[in-house]
Amino acid sequence: MIRNNTIVYISYIMKNGRGEVLETTTTSYLHGSPAISKTLQSQLEGLTPGQTAKIYLKKGQENADDDFTFDITIKAIREPSPLKLHLLSGFLGSGKTTAIRQACRLLSKQNIPVAVITNDQGSRLVDGDLFTHLGIPSGQVTNGCFCCNYNDLDAIIRYLIDRAGNGFEKSGVIFAESVGSCTDLVAAVLKPLLQQHPEWRTTMTTFADAQLLNSPTGFDETINYIYDKQLEEAQVIVVSKTDLLESPAGLIANMQARYPGKTILFQNSFDEEHIARWLETLDAMAFTKDLPSLDIDYDTYGAGEAKLAWLDQQLEITSPQETAQHAAFALIRRIAKTNHPIGHLKFLLDGHTRISITATGTTGHPQPQPAPKATLLINARIQTEPATLSRLLATAIAETEIRSVCTIRTITESCFQPGYPRPTHRMA
Repeated sequence: MIRNNTIVYISYIMKNGRGEVLETTTTSYLHGSPAISKTLQSQLEGLTPGQTAKIYLKKGQENADDDFTFDITIKAIREPSPLKLHLLSGFLGSGKTTAIRQACRLLSKQNIPVAVITNDQGSRLVDGDLFTHLGIPSGQVTNGCFCCNYNDLDAIIRYLIDRAGNGFEKSGVIFAESVGSCTDLVAAVLKPLLQQHPEWRTTMTTFADAQLLNSPTGFDETINYIYDKQLEEAQVIVVSKTDLLESPAGLIANMQARYPGKTILFQNSFDEEHIARWLETLDAMAFTKDLPSLDIDYDTYGAGEAKLAWLDQQLEITSPQETAQHAAFALIRRIAKTNHPIGHLKFLLDGHTRISITATGTTGHPQPQPAPKATLLINARIQTEPATLSRLLATAIAETEIRSVCTIRTITESCFQPGYPRPTHRMA
């Protein structure tokens, strides 16, 4: 029954005073919060799942500029749960960050507190800086995956809970995005969390790029091994970027045949209804420490990680012609022309504009603006040797300086291969 502090899932059709349909959607909210009109909420009190109602918002009520009617169906009602910790696995560039960003936006609209933990083999993260810019409480696990830095992950979760206060542990949501070259999270992260913190509701989703599933990757077989193991251990698979496929029917059938028994969602993460469906799926799933752990060869896994070179670089670009942002985009295009297989290229321009390039395409196409100075943070993950990747960046920078008539200064740079994976815990 709907009452204060219950989470309510509804579908509705909204009409104006002339009977014209303005909106048809499915959403959820915390009853008693300011997420939706108090007048509307008062008319839903006491309803139960499956019931329908026609409710009204009259002109002048809560500044309404017309008479509105809502044909509502109550889909589900749930009690608030303890802290939800959603782990995200999936290969480089599979859409994890986009899904988290949109989920935080949706939950914030419902007055549900959120926080994010980013993770990488390097130490200066584009995504960490992005969430800071967006004002979303966040923390970072750096210089290795969650598996190998489990104690750091646990400490940051505790830090975010303590920092948020006001009952965050009773109603908040934390998204923890693992680095894209990591697998074996069920044994090395999910099970230890479920054992050590049974009071939390911990889940795991594995993301996969629909376009990458539909085409050859070009990666070494040891890297493909990691990719396959990520999907093998998943209980929930989100196939992202399905809106970019001309015809997803074949991929849908193939995934369902290849992974029987798994929950598979085909998702456009910019669609709020898709994000709501994903979160509702996690709410309904039972994740226990009895889940099967991977049968995995760590030597092959480690060899796959060693095939990838990691580069983190901070640049400052100055231009007397005020074309510093144009030079930044020219540099990005040059880097992306590499013949080496791209795991993920991430760029953060001036601390707030994110551009992402994967093996299957580019997201983020802002127009450069006149500017005498620009900053660019680069996270490059490419199948090659570190020395080769470092030379690739140096050549691209030199060419950009000449052709764009600018000066590019390196502030910090780190280029390396990930070390052999040695998880803190592993529960078979």
